[in-house]
Amino acid sequence: MSHKLSHSLTLVITTVMCLLWVSSPLMAGSDAERKLFRSLYAKALQGKTQEVTQKRAALNNYPIDHYLDYALIRSQIKTLPEQAIADFKKKHPDSPLNKQLKRHLLNELGRQKQWSTYLNYHNGFDQGNRQCWYLRARINQQQTQGLPALIQAMWMSGLSAPDSCNAAFKWWQQQGHLNDKLLLKRIKLAFESNNISLAQHLKTQLNNAPHWVDYAIELMRNPKTGIESSFQWPSEAELPWLIFKTSMRMAKKQPASLYQMWPNIKASHALEEEHRHQIERTMALFAATDYEPFSINAMQQLPSNMKDDQILAWIVRYYLNAGQWHSVLDALKQMSLRQLTQDRWQYWTARALAKTGKQKEAKKIFEALSLKTNYYGFLAADHLRKPYHMCKKPVTPNLANFTPPPAIVRAIELHHAGLMTAARREWNTQYKALGRDEKIALAALVKDEGWYAKVITTMADLGLWHNYDWRYPIAHEQIIKNEANSNNPMPQWVMAIIKQESAWAKDAVSHANAHGLMQLIPPTAKSIAKQLGLNLNNNRELHQPALNIKLGVQYQKNLYKQFNHPILVAAAYNAGEGKSIDWSTGFSQSPDIWIETIPYKETRGYITKILSNVTIYDWLINQQPKRISNWMPTMPIDGTVPRPWPNKLVSQQQVNATCAP
Repeated sequence: MSHKLSHSLTLVITTVMCLLWVSSPLMAGSDAERKLFRSLYAKALQGKTQEVTQKRAALNNYPIDHYLDYALIRSQIKTLPEQAIADFKKKHPDSPLNKQLKRHLLNELGRQKQWSTYLNYHNGFDQGNRQCWYLRARINQQQTQGLPALIQAMWMSGLSAPDSCNAAFKWWQQQGHLNDKLLLKRIKLAFESNNISLAQHLKTQLNNAPHWVDYAIELMRNPKTGIESSFQWPSEAELPWLIFKTSMRMAKKQPASLYQMWPNIKASHALEEEHRHQIERTMALFAATDYEPFSINAMQQLPSNMKDDQILAWIVRYYLNAGQWHSVLDALKQMSLRQLTQDRWQYWTARALAKTGKQKEAKKIFEALSLKTNYYGFLAADHLRKPYHMCKKPVTPNLANFTPPPAIVRAIELHHAGLMTAARREWNTQYKALGRDEKIALAALVKDEGWYAKVITTMADLGLWHNYDWRYPIAHEQIIKNEANSNNPMPQWVMAIIKQESAWAKDAVSHANAHGLMQLIPPTAKSIAKQLGLNLNNNRELHQPALNIKLGVQYQKNLYKQFNHPILVAAAYNAGEGKSIDWSTGFSQSPDIWIETIPYKETRGYITKILSNVTIYDWLINQQPKRISNWMPTMPIDGTVPRPWPNKLVSQQQVNATCAP
């Protein structure tokens, strides 16, 4: 075939693809186009303009072709391509990329100190470096009317400001706006933020430092010794406030130490009644999470207005951990009706009634609870040896009459390109404007495209809780089966982990810097990769589903080998291996009590979600799942050997799922 003929054929193919795109949004881009785009996008970010220009013709009418223009502009941002940015905005006025380009331009203008131009783009309201640069630009261009108030607002923080603000702060100070009153006010903010270095720096600028500033610094440096020293300090107006704030910090981190000091603190410092009660509540609460012996009396002795839902819950947990079932019942009766009717406390009411011989009352509550498709509903059904109430109510999308908006089409292509942040930006520009039926059709579309995270969030948005096939994707199934090829972990367990960790968002990054489907922290991922003889070059690789699952499953295998108990494995995966070790001493052997009495709220919720997820996935995969108690043998507390719970007959059953009440 001649080159000319080949070129003509390419044009024909491209034209056909464009026509297919117009007639069928489901065929937005071919695999070849997507592969080419990913390659050219990376090259565009590197500034390889000629190569991108030569090869992009094959992407004619490709929905996100203009992202190459964006990437090329970004690569040239140091040249301050204002005209290119303006042209891009004119051509794509509704693109979320315009905001990104403006931000990149502002950052570069600030770095280059192009103050006159900077003011053309900044609207006066921002944070961090860009706001600091704005203040400096105003000074440079002598636009100082009203400027001192803006600078003071930026300066007046308990956190350290960026270095880029120093020039503006210096000008403000030279204009005579800084004084001891403002310095003392900011020192208080620094104290509230526990920023000792900032407080020490601000102290050096004071003309006359009152004694309380030294007190504040000493209390930040070492709260315990600082409070002990405070008993000898001369009285100052600010001292009770300093003691209140420091006591609140100690109540959270060292409740037992504060409890020992508390009588002297109250005798030595004139704390407001409200502040005393806040300290006592916080001290009691955090002592309870440590199961300090004094915590139950501390909670019980609180004023009634301080016994909020958290305190009442921890009173119940204290007695659960101690196995004092009559006291559990009495504590539950102290809860408000709103709190008590929650599934969690209904379950514990039934358990306590059963344990205290009130079987008929317990059964009535368990009967009602067993109709719930969640952790507590499954447990209630296990206690009664009843089927699970699990009903599929699938939705039927009307795809024939649905044409996704252009931004949604772009979002789908960006999803395939791995540009997930950009994909979500495009999605958000038009998703809310869609009607209910359109959103259902869109969910069906992105499910076929493999964007499972958006399917899940759309079902939640629409309240379609019984559309289990969409809410619990069985995705990357072959990869998971290949990796989870032993009993522990099983494929449904891996899917349960992914559902809870990332909701199937392959690019998820947590506040703790955990990445990907199974939310792996980079040091852990590198250690596991080394164990498997693999190289992990950067964190972005953890967003590749196959690699993330391989490493995550191996980590699960390691945890099963270490703990040999599903609940301890789940706890370790969420809170760390050290916590599963710590919580294997002195806690209840009963798995439901053990979970309820974990000190960490996040981990309590995490484990219950994993257990309900794995039960639902077991149902979706095998039709007849194992009972949830199969995953809940007794806890190996103090070296005891786990055994089936509540008994062997129940825990080893497969259970029928029914829609009948």
